[in-house]
Amino acid sequence: MNTSKTILAFDASISDCSVSLLYKSNVYSKNKKCDKNQTQYILPMIKTILNVNSVNLSEIDILTISKGPGSFVGIRTTIAIAQGLALGLNIPIFALSTSRIIAEYAWNTFKLNKILVVLKINKSKIYLAKYTKNTRQNWIKKQYEGMCTIEEITKILSSLKKNWIIIGNVLELFSKNILKKNLILKNISSLKSQFIISLYLSSTRYQKHKSYFDISPIYFPKEVNS
Repeated sequence: MNTSKTILAFDASISDCSVSLLYKSNVYSKNKKCDKNQTQYILPMIKTILNVNSVNLSEIDILTISKGPGSFVGIRTTIAIAQGLALGLNIPIFALSTSRIIAEYAWNTFKLNKILVVLKINKSKIYLAKYTKNTRQNWIKKQYEGMCTIEEITKILSSLKKNWIIIGNVLELFSKNILKKNLILKNISSLKSQFIISLYLSSTRYQKHKSYFDISPIYFPKEVNS
């Protein structure tokens, strides 16, 4: 794991804002409840975390961000800021899936390798992604990723055994089903940006330089069958 570079990570893809800095092998993080006003907070948070650690923009080697799925405004804001910084500093951006970053957070917290990510789209639709880690500690997306109804996800949950982590921001809608099965339940309101850095560092396949214009945001995908 190469931690010698200075990496700035930030995210506003769900509802809150998170900024992290890897500097001299240490990770510093700042998280803020934004009530979906990500555009108001994310840039001041970046400025603060750099100033507190006496890091100049010119010292940043890499930008790592989430590219969705999630809030339209949050994703567009994150990508636009990253592209502007990358263009001005002539540094690469690594844009990673929001759901995979959440899975990385769950793995680091619970040390279980079977994770179901559920995020709210609207009152009737939920985004679902199912992950496991293989023996090489790489993430493997399993079976499906996409939009489901509450009924479809309830059916999926009923097929799961223990040792699964269910993580997201809509768990109150079906928590009774989860609790009956003794599955691990974790509610989140934001993506912790330190796990963008963790995910980037965990595998060389993420560490491929991309043009700062070569980022396609991921919005909620098409419906999937359970």
